[in-house]
Amino acid sequence: MQKFAILACLTVAASPLAAETSRQRPESCVLIATSQDDHCAVTNHFRCDGAGPIAFWQEITLANGAIETHANDANHGAIEIVMPGGSHIRSKSSGGSPAEAVQTGKSRVTERATLTGDGASQSASIVIEYTFDGETRELAGKTFKRLRYEADLDYPQSGSKLHTSGTLLFNEQLDLLISETEVSDGQGGPGRRIKLKTLALEGRKGFGSTKPKYGCQSLSLNESFPPEVRA
Repeated sequence: MQKFAILACLTVAASPLAAETSRQRPESCVLIATSQDDHCAVTNHFRCDGAGPIAFWQEITLANGAIETHANDANHGAIEIVMPGGSHIRSKSSGGSPAEAVQTGKSRVTERATLTGDGASQSASIVIEYTFDGETRELAGKTFKRLRYEADLDYPQSGSKLHTSGTLLFNEQLDLLISETEVSDGQGGPGRRIKLKTLALEGRKGFGSTKPKYGCQSLSLNESFPPEVRA
């Protein structure tokens, strides 16, 4: 999942029972994978052709059925993230990409965004450093390159600075980028670790699922996010 959402969810409030989004999935988007994490979320990953700047789309179904959507560009940078309740992030990415990190060993991406929620907005920027040292992982019958990342989010208006890190899995053939591990700094409190549990490609069990399976027993049914942060 996008690192902007991981950190922004720490500061942007979301109504837990709403499921509407401000942007509809483009008709050209085709489902290519479904992933589940261990914090009660299932993500459906779409590749989009002929949808303007939107090259990838994600729909994340949370514990209570609420949906978070991500529209991403061809380099997997965030364009817009809409969270349950209508809070959203509009972003523009510049610099490198995960594919560049695979080719050269490292890549640096900057995203500048406006976060809006509860009638207020603030600007933010995130710098993501990707590194690749040759590690791979076999998953769902495919070979994925393991990228490590460090991301720093800065809110210049408030002076807040947040950090997250982890690993991503990237398959060049599918142009598929999924989160393997995510660790937040907890915004001054205990950090939270989130891990990938399953990945289903077309024709495999779980493909297209919208029901989270893992870690849901620890959540209240009235919560969209775990108490501290959901990635």
